[in-house]
Amino acid sequence: MQATLLGTLLPELSRTFTPGQSGTLASVQSLGLIIASFVTGPAIDRAGARAGVLFGLALIALALFILPSAHGYVPLLFVMALMGLGGGVISTSSNTMASELGGANQASTLNLLNVFFGVGGLATPALGALLSEAALCRLIALVSLCGIALQLSTPTSQIPGGRGFQNAKDTRQLFQPLFVLLSMFVLLYVAAEVGVWNWLALYLTGRGMPKNQALHVLSFGFAAGIVTGRLAASRIPLRFRPASITLACSVLMALATSALLLTSGALSAGAAVFCAGLFMGPVYPTTLALVSQAFPRGTATAIGIAVTMGWIGVGLSSRLIGSIAGDNPNRLGTALLVIPGLSVLMCFVNLTFQRWLPRSAVPAQP
Repeated sequence: MQATLLGTLLPELSRTFTPGQSGTLASVQSLGLIIASFVTGPAIDRAGARAGVLFGLALIALALFILPSAHGYVPLLFVMALMGLGGGVISTSSNTMASELGGANQASTLNLLNVFFGVGGLATPALGALLSEAALCRLIALVSLCGIALQLSTPTSQIPGGRGFQNAKDTRQLFQPLFVLLSMFVLLYVAAEVGVWNWLALYLTGRGMPKNQALHVLSFGFAAGIVTGRLAASRIPLRFRPASITLACSVLMALATSALLLTSGALSAGAAVFCAGLFMGPVYPTTLALVSQAFPRGTATAIGIAVTMGWIGVGLSSRLIGSIAGDNPNRLGTALLVIPGLSVLMCFVNLTFQRWLPRSAVPAQP
């Protein structure tokens, strides 16, 4: 919910800030995500994922209680950075916990976990169309506090502990071509997905669509597509190599996001963005499953680095889109061509890393 909050607030913020300033807000949030994801991994491998989830939720709750009173640009930059730190800690911690609980079915488990990212993404724009910005922030902060209570009430015996690297030989795998390319693939994917979250509502309102309708397209179109794609990937036995799935999704992403920029009405935009979300849905968790399989020890460190690369992609794409659009909202459509371009690059990276994948990298049947 907090990860997609900025995209929900951008139409309102655009009355005060230029697209370039909005891009800087997104970049600052991604900087917090980058720092947290990179630092959190080794700590989780020692202390366990539960501590990371608790700390991340606490940071987000704090940021969201401050946000309604942060009226100036500089205070907003601080709050976005704090939200980024909390989000980065939660992303690494929760994905690590799910991969450890998933056993032989890591791809299915990670897809099921990330279904709930889509649920949060669906809820936030929908609630944003009904609630004030302050009420929405307080609601998400309350959800964070409920998450803390749930973690504290769960018996420690049900949550895996940390599993760090045993020796220097294990850490050298982080510099192998397979891991570098997987991390680059995550960078490109997250840049494309969050580019839609952050900019779609603003793009649609710029084309004359009412704010509430644009938020509903984002919510019931894109988020619902992601939920559907990940739910299918978590329940349907995956009979194909994960890399083949991510390649097919990358090709379809490029087509769907290109079609999205050609639509004008709410119905056609909703259909195009649903397809984009449907094809994007399985990519991120399935790629993290490949990372987890490559690192049975030091899982959190490897996932943290891969996730960090994703947040770097968010910062780069947000800044690039904001820079191309500049102070002219009419150039936003041209700037958003970055998203299908990223999808095409994903196809090339995917084809490249497949040569280093072991033949055993096929998920077990659920």
